Amino acid sequence: MMKIYLYLTSFILGYYTGNCAQPYFPPQIVFSPDNGVTTIAIDEINQRAYQKITLSSYASETSFVMKHFPYAIPDSPQSKYYVQLLVDFPPLNCMYGTYWKYGGNTFNSFPSFWRNGSSYEIKTYMKFNYEMIHSSDSSLNEDYWYSNVTCQTDSGQNYPCEEIYFEKNTQTPLRSTRVARGGWDVRQFTTYYKIISVGKPDDKLFDSIPSNWTSICRDVMLGLSYYPQTSKIILNQSVKVQVWLITPPHRINGNDTVSIQWQATECNDCFTWT
Repeated sequence: MMKIYLYLTSFILGYYTGNCAQPYFPPQIVFSPDNGVTTIAIDEINQRAYQKITLSSYASETSFVMKHFPYAIPDSPQSKYYVQLLVDFPPLNCMYGTYWKYGGNTFNSFPSFWRNGSSYEIKTYMKFNYEMIHSSDSSLNEDYWYSNVTCQTDSGQNYPCEEIYFEKNTQTPLRSTRVARGGWDVRQFTTYYKIISVGKPDDKLFDSIPSNWTSICRDVMLGLSYYPQTSKIILNQSVKVQVWLITPPHRINGNDTVSIQWQATECNDCFTWT
């Protein structure tokens, strides 16, 4: 009786686990979701990611995010925490943000669920909002997964809220669908994936990071806050304004001094700072 009970328990656990397995993007993959306009490289194992959007035959926008960012100033926050860098070309225009206890980032080129407040972790490219079911009616060449919830479009049609298709018996994604609002309409959107490679992304993708990015690129989190936002100054009177840095200043060449300058747009001699 004991053996039968153990076998039955094992069978139930195995059955439950098999049905709860969810589809997963490869942890290392290079692909395009829009027929070559955008190239995305995901490297969960080495915690780095890359995205390049081709704007024209000569212009592009490239984003990088990783921990242990190359060319960071030694012992700086950028050398210890995740950094996201955005580079436009031409002209060379770039900015970056650091994910640490003093803040995160004001822009993002990658999946939003990779960020958790001021912390960051590179994960799978796609996060499903519903439990996904592996269809027993998949074709000979594809594995088909669909959500356990259906959504209705404005045209009245009902679809699984999310679907994804893989090459048979692989983690190689082919296409996915989701029902979402686009403009004024709720409809089904389909994304086709052009797979460039599966496995560790080529290091050459990350070679375009400017070696002097810490000095030429704008730190979006290094700025000023002040309170109150506006003040009314009565003639011959004064008001107090609190001014502080959003994040601690960078130490560059042993110097972390910050100089703050103010320039009035009108009436330069109407008031003075003390």
